[in-house]
Amino acid sequence: MSQTAMIKRRSIKVDIVADNGLTWIKVIARNAKAFRHEVMGLEQDEEEEEEEEEELLGSAAENDFDNLPIFRKAREYLNTAQAHHLHFHTPIVVFAFMRIRPDEDIFVQKIMDRLREMGVMVYLQTPENDLQSSYRHLLKNVDASNISTDKLNLDVSSIFALISELSHHPCSPDDISAIPIKVQAEREASVPCLPQLKRLVINKKLFMVQSAYDRLKDIVDVVGGPREIARFKYLFRYSLGTPDLAFDQDLWTILPPLKVQVIEDAPSKEFFQLLEPASQKSKLNNGRKIRTRFSDFHAIIFGSGNYYKMTTLTAIQWMEKALADAGVLGTFIICHEPRSLAEQKILK
Repeated sequence: MSQTAMIKRRSIKVDIVADNGLTWIKVIARNAKAFRHEVMGLEQDEEEEEEEEEELLGSAAENDFDNLPIFRKAREYLNTAQAHHLHFHTPIVVFAFMRIRPDEDIFVQKIMDRLREMGVMVYLQTPENDLQSSYRHLLKNVDASNISTDKLNLDVSSIFALISELSHHPCSPDDISAIPIKVQAEREASVPCLPQLKRLVINKKLFMVQSAYDRLKDIVDVVGGPREIARFKYLFRYSLGTPDLAFDQDLWTILPPLKVQVIEDAPSKEFFQLLEPASQKSKLNNGRKIRTRFSDFHAIIFGSGNYYKMTTLTAIQWMEKALADAGVLGTFIICHEPRSLAEQKILK
């Protein structure tokens, strides 16, 4: 059984999920004596002779220390956190010992030291130290309110939303000739697309893989209106050999100057494997591991984002759930409002 399958068949309990999923906190409320008895397999209310207890502790320290259940549990938490990354950030695992003070018990302190060596953040009770301070330094370069990678992989639907005339100059649904775009015009009136996109792309490096660019260009050449084509040409000015193309703020309304770099397709094998028949034949998805709508093209776009370790922006609302249902672990997609190329559909 693969590691992914094993992780999916097991579960762990996290008491507190903080920082939008970047921090997992396991709270241990036992005091030092109760914790020591638990890890040694002793009953807390059982009165052992001092010499017998010390002998057990010494034996564990010499022979069985690394096999204590607390370390197995720690490994489970760390492995699960690594598998369930958030935009390629591994969640921080914190064991919070709320009733144990530093150096209170030599054996317990040895356990704490080993947990830290394994990669667990350990919080112990001290007057001058709060829980957040035990791990906050690890988040200093991460914006927990807007989690994504510094480099973004854009799919075709994201570029549509960035250049659509409907995004930049909303109009009444009555001014649209195509019914699907009428729905988007109604949506734009209540949930504008560009403010969300601006927050996602500001201060980021933007990329698109070659296959996506080729399809995008073919569509824009046929469906795009003059202003949409102008926005496309500005975004891809370096790929089109016009790097000195001037920025027109009136054309781009609220967006700052942006640049999208075209890079090679590099899909992870894991994503093409989703198109293969599952080990057990299913009537769903034509026997595949993922829903039928997921195509080779999707595997290239989202698989390349995974290979390059980039957050992928998309307006495909079903994609994240489809990948999760197919067993792809981790969060690496951000969905936004869909907007189609609409300029040629707006009635003059």
